[in-house]
Amino acid sequence: MYHFLSHLPDLDLPRQTVHRIRKGQGRLAVLMAALREAGYELRPDPIALAQKSGQRETARRAGISRSTVTALMNGKGTIQSYATLAAALKVTPRIAERKSYSACMSSRDQTWRTPQDLLASILAAAGRSEFDLDPCSPSSDGPVPALVRWTEADDGLSRPWSGLIFVNPPYSRALPHWVAKCAAEADGGAVVVALVPSRTDTRWWHDHVVGMARVIMIKGRLKFGNGQGSAPFPSALIVWGDPDLAKRIAAAIPGCWLIPAQKTAA
Repeated sequence: MYHFLSHLPDLDLPRQTVHRIRKGQGRLAVLMAALREAGYELRPDPIALAQKSGQRETARRAGISRSTVTALMNGKGTIQSYATLAAALKVTPRIAERKSYSACMSSRDQTWRTPQDLLASILAAAGRSEFDLDPCSPSSDGPVPALVRWTEADDGLSRPWSGLIFVNPPYSRALPHWVAKCAAEADGGAVVVALVPSRTDTRWWHDHVVGMARVIMIKGRLKFGNGQGSAPFPSALIVWGDPDLAKRIAAAIPGCWLIPAQKTAA
């Protein structure tokens, strides 16, 4: 194990993936995305590290290929390659809290903004031009088409919801609280559609999704915001409060499949 991996914060990743990361295995992009979601970052940044002495000299000193250095500069490569490079350059990596972190970070950050074509498909299935509420909006003017948008300052977790709600919650330690809120508001009569990472092994999934909502598993991996690459995790749409709407949304999204709200016997 590399020392900096012994101080991992709570990451919203499958247990097996976290176990591999702690052993220094797997893709660096997965680790960095999960850290970002949790409000942390890896220092030094892999790009800055790879450029420290020039690509050729850096590759020579680390005993790795220039293509590996290039991969690290492009946000790819492995955790092991990053650690090897850091050791060769006598740099000690560390995990630090991001100063700009906030409870609605994933909504505020362009990286995780909901793809517009996905929003259009959901609204078309609902026969609507906008949602009644976006309780976790990065700003008062978008990007989700909604009659009312609440930002971080409005504290959507503490306020009642009504009507047709769309939620792209923060993919951080706050995520379980948002999913619980979605389920609770649906019990009160709201119809809630949430875009979340497909984390079927987590407690929040089994406490607030299984047996309570319809799940639309999205084929492949989404490209959030203006991202050129796909997200390092699969996504799902969760629909609480309207089984028919869930069927129509599933029919409007190519390649997805619908899982009914049916709890199996223990």
